[in-house]
Amino acid sequence: MYRTILLFLTSLAVRVAWIPLGTLAITAIVTALREWFRKSELSADRAGLLVGQDPRASMRGLMKIAGGNHLHEMNVDAFLRQAEEYEEAGDLRDSVLKILNVLPRSHPFATVRAAELKKWSESRDYQRILDGHYPRRNEDKDTSVGDSFRESAAHYANHVKSSKDPLMKLVSDLAGGAGDLGGRVRRGFEGFASAPPKGSAEGDSGDGPEAGPKDRPPTDGTPSDDRD
Repeated sequence: MYRTILLFLTSLAVRVAWIPLGTLAITAIVTALREWFRKSELSADRAGLLVGQDPRASMRGLMKIAGGNHLHEMNVDAFLRQAEEYEEAGDLRDSVLKILNVLPRSHPFATVRAAELKKWSESRDYQRILDGHYPRRNEDKDTSVGDSFRESAAHYANHVKSSKDPLMKLVSDLAGGAGDLGGRVRRGFEGFASAPPKGSAEGDSGDGPEAGPKDRPPTDGTPSDDRD
């Protein structure tokens, strides 16, 4: 269904390109659907791994997709190192260029797919499915769209936090700083709301300000002569 919507909107964006600002809304939707499309390829990789249950064989399949006609001359570990270099290398400018290169693509880069598949094959989710713990078709009636959105949001949040990409690190740091600032502001308002107003101290009759420590004479244990 989403693939059909993506193809329809892509052709529609071309037809309304002559309308001023006519493609902005459609472009935003198409960009989101393309992101879903790329993620669906990762789901397909996971399905293939669940069938074969051999991560190395799945990696060799992705190397073949990447153009490796002579697999006996290729090394899976070196292939995965390319994905690490792709994610870690460069500065903020390179990170932006990587995003611009990925946006029009329907599939993630093969090295990225291999790295994501390796990461998933080592997770508890993969082992849980192999053990037989996964949603069944007869449970569809109990599923929640809201839960799916929350899971997606959590996935992207975890991806940003764990990413080694310079731009993602910056976003994570800014988000953490904003969270700390929000916490400080919230605590400040809570302290302001809980503080008693001036002149309303307990025991104050309201006739005048209560004498503070600096206004009281020092006591040395002897009775004071001024008792009025």
